[in-house]
Amino acid sequence: MNTAQLSLEQTPPLAVPLRFMLAAPFLAVLAGVVFLFYPEALVNRGTPAALAITHLVTLGFISMVMAGALQQLLPVLAGVKLQKPNLFSLMLFLGVLSGTLLLCGGFLWLMPVLLACGAAIVMASCLFLIVSVLIALLRSDASRHITVGMKLALLAFTVTLGLGGWLAAGYSVPAVPLDRQLTGLHLQWGILGWTGLLVITVSYQVVPMFQVTPKYPSVVRSCLSSVILMALILIMLNHFLVGSRWTALVLEAVLLVAFTGYAGLTLRLQQLRRRKVPDVTLDYWRVGLIALILAFAVASLDEAIPGLRGMKPLMGILFIAGFAMSVINGMLYKIVPFLVWLHLTNAVDMRNRWHLKIPNMKQIIPEQHARHQFRLHLGALLTVVLSIWLNPLSSVASLLFIGSNSYLAYNLSRGVLVYKRVAAQAPESEH
Repeated sequence: MNTAQLSLEQTPPLAVPLRFMLAAPFLAVLAGVVFLFYPEALVNRGTPAALAITHLVTLGFISMVMAGALQQLLPVLAGVKLQKPNLFSLMLFLGVLSGTLLLCGGFLWLMPVLLACGAAIVMASCLFLIVSVLIALLRSDASRHITVGMKLALLAFTVTLGLGGWLAAGYSVPAVPLDRQLTGLHLQWGILGWTGLLVITVSYQVVPMFQVTPKYPSVVRSCLSSVILMALILIMLNHFLVGSRWTALVLEAVLLVAFTGYAGLTLRLQQLRRRKVPDVTLDYWRVGLIALILAFAVASLDEAIPGLRGMKPLMGILFIAGFAMSVINGMLYKIVPFLVWLHLTNAVDMRNRWHLKIPNMKQIIPEQHARHQFRLHLGALLTVVLSIWLNPLSSVASLLFIGSNSYLAYNLSRGVLVYKRVAAQAPESEH
């Protein structure tokens, strides 16, 4: 593991990223519970239950982890600290958590007041994050590939919030017309823009570092994120100003080539890794990247043969649960043990207690437990896909989804307990 390019001395307090990463699986569990009671939500994304499930996963799981990761990566990769990181993190966490729960409650129980309050809190909290991080990035002299990628991802997040706020107003304010055609744009900007661009940017660092692969080609690091963002901008302009189906198809083809090219390249780099030992995080990445390729294949099929049953739900599942959740699971099993190890190393170093044995990353979260959860995740993903056409499988799918994310919560909590146990054995040194 090569950490030479990281500013590890700038790492924020452990609680800053971990409160987000520990909370995220519980919100995914809640999504699974809603799915258990509303199995019909899977095949109709416009139902209240479907909207609640989607936002519990996208806001509650994906964006929660991304927000925590940003606060960790910003000082380490870009060398810039956010002001008062603990207070900043706590305020952001409470805002995103409460806003997500209110928003999803408003969808589920058809309560416009809850929906409007939740949307307002989420937007205010996330804009607080975006502005703070952009200000910090403008002060940074870190690698251009890292800072530009983060800025573009944050710009995509801003557009996602704007479209989401517009849709939320349509649901909750009678005077605002509800334009359901914006839903597709909202999902594109959220999954491909915000999540996709941040995953791509982070992967430039974490894939070579944690998976011991060759570096991504410089032309990919320089151009890929800009191409994706420009395609998304032109798709949105075409939607509002031109409305040309052929222009939209060409631009969506650009996204297909960009993302499937990235997925294929990453899979190839992983084949060339220098350490050929089994690694469950690599399996998560492979599932996520294959799901990304399949999602675009399904999207192409849906365009070529409109009206095929189940294609739109399948696309959403592959993009959200298949790609985003799989890759994020893989990242969590590297990032959390690494942070626990790093903070224990710093604590022991400061206290001159080198005789204290610090567990390695595979001891912090044992491989076998991560492997068990991977099997649950894969089982959940496959049964959720099959339940699009075999509705009786929905109960099994929801229970597997609940079990997978509960196991993830257990594994991450286990890592934190290791930190507390070892840190407790290193009392403050006497002066």
